Amino acid sequence: MANIVFAHQVPDAAAEFLSVLDRADEPAAVVLTGDGWRYVELPAADAATRVRHLARACTRPGPAATWSPGQVSSDDTHWAHNPADWRAEQARSGLAAAQAAAAAGPVRHSLGHAGHSQFLIDEAHPLTERQLRSKIVLLADLKSGSLPSATAGRDHLTQSAPSCESFLHLDRERAEHLYYLVYSPDPLVEVPRDPWDFARSPYERERMTATRDWVRATLPHPGASVVEAGACEGALSELLCEAGLDVTATEPADDFRERAAHRLAGRATVTADTVEDLARTTRTPADAYLLAEVLYYLDDPAVTESLATDLLLVTAPRELLETKLRPYFEGPGAACWRIESEHELLGARLDFLVDGLMYQRKRGSVGLVCRRRAQAAR
Repeated sequence: MANIVFAHQVPDAAAEFLSVLDRADEPAAVVLTGDGWRYVELPAADAATRVRHLARACTRPGPAATWSPGQVSSDDTHWAHNPADWRAEQARSGLAAAQAAAAAGPVRHSLGHAGHSQFLIDEAHPLTERQLRSKIVLLADLKSGSLPSATAGRDHLTQSAPSCESFLHLDRERAEHLYYLVYSPDPLVEVPRDPWDFARSPYERERMTATRDWVRATLPHPGASVVEAGACEGALSELLCEAGLDVTATEPADDFRERAAHRLAGRATVTADTVEDLARTTRTPADAYLLAEVLYYLDDPAVTESLATDLLLVTAPRELLETKLRPYFEGPGAACWRIESEHELLGARLDFLVDGLMYQRKRGSVGLVCRRRAQAAR
């Protein structure tokens, strides 16, 4: 039985898998996914010797041995990057390893650089002082490109050379789900069912229930019509239908729209319109338009001025409200819209994703009721 490490490049092997490579009495090999899946068997030695052997092997002239899924063995233990790593190359490496080695069972994925979330760890390897010093020296010798740059653009980073190497045991499905959450849309993975755990998450269920109640209170007359833009799989649309509203759910993404159409069959109209379509071409009149947590995706909120309604219902996190929405509605948008009321739907909290595999801070939600001014023509 051997430890097979899938790393993007040589420095990644040292930065994230040193504890695995330091098992001198266990056979080991490295597959460099960023180097054409170059396959290098390692000598029976400590991690520093093995990593230097790996680096030398990459400079030898002549054709290199490569690894293919046909070599996968259930007798081996496979290690790879986190498919939710915010470094795209390492994430794609981890995803590819999960897909290629799926027949051998779960792959052990390094925590890596995934500071956007916390993870339920399956395996942790605290390094000794000798091992950590060895890692630091190796990364210096390799002039490591695995360390984040000053322009990484992330506020919260996991350690770039952790003193405790942590691993998640993932099957292919969960690895693809994690990758999707960070890199969707991407043709490398299919769209998972309920990718944001709307059905299982207490936070999301409370957010949607609070949104339904707020919309119902704002539109109290029976059969009021509402267009919900960006309905995803129709979870909130279903609640609005159950509240007695006449719902048109729009969702441009094919996978989500097909699921929403199946879920809402006979109860709501489902279309492929984007907000821009609704504003400029489709022109679907309604008592209200609901933009629930979708204004992240609009380049310019002024597009709302052309929607076929006099009542705009917007939900968004407090941070987005203060940085993007209020400056618009109280600035250039004030000629068209008047903020009639503001309602705190729920506050920020930690919430699980991917069936308890990871958790992160959800930012809460605020509802704005915006009324078109009488002089502002549609």
